[in-house]
Amino acid sequence: MRARTFWFLTLPALFVAETTAHTLMARALDPANERHGLTSRVLEAYAPQLLAVSLLLAAAILGRRVLASFRAEGPQPLPGWRLATIPAVGFLLQEHLERLLQDDQVGWLTTLEPAVLIGLGLQVPFGLFAIWLVRTLLRAAEQLGWTLARRGSSVARRAAWVGAGARNVPPPRLSVLASRHAGRAPPLPA
Repeated sequence: MRARTFWFLTLPALFVAETTAHTLMARALDPANERHGLTSRVLEAYAPQLLAVSLLLAAAILGRRVLASFRAEGPQPLPGWRLATIPAVGFLLQEHLERLLQDDQVGWLTTLEPAVLIGLGLQVPFGLFAIWLVRTLLRAAEQLGWTLARRGSSVARRAAWVGAGARNVPPPRLSVLASRHAGRAPPLPA
């Protein structure tokens, strides 16, 4: 997988998946605990802007993928399924950061809290869904590029055929009466 695809499409999708799962966990499992919602509230405040930037980056990367397929650069590699673990790692880091910000201590046993373990389990399906979505979008972009390339080549072949046909057609012949070989004939057009 190319680095641009990772940084501008896969990573934002995984970030959105992690944030969504973290917010669901914080609201559903432990709404009274301020610590779990600390970074979720900050991220919710900037969610529209982050989502807009993520969508613009995704559109740019998918456009590049369409053009790469159109130019027949060959199939590009897709992100691996192992990347679905990134949201789980990000979730654990976020929980430890929340503990540090709220309690001013590093809680090494934060990982063993029931809400954190359930949230960690939620991260895996959300990460898998994000990777599936990215892979599907990249395949669709490649397919669109290949389709456009085939159509473009068929239009080019037809244009070449029509152009070649026009070059091989002899000029129209004048009738004998319109030429100078007929002797007495109507006057030549000026």
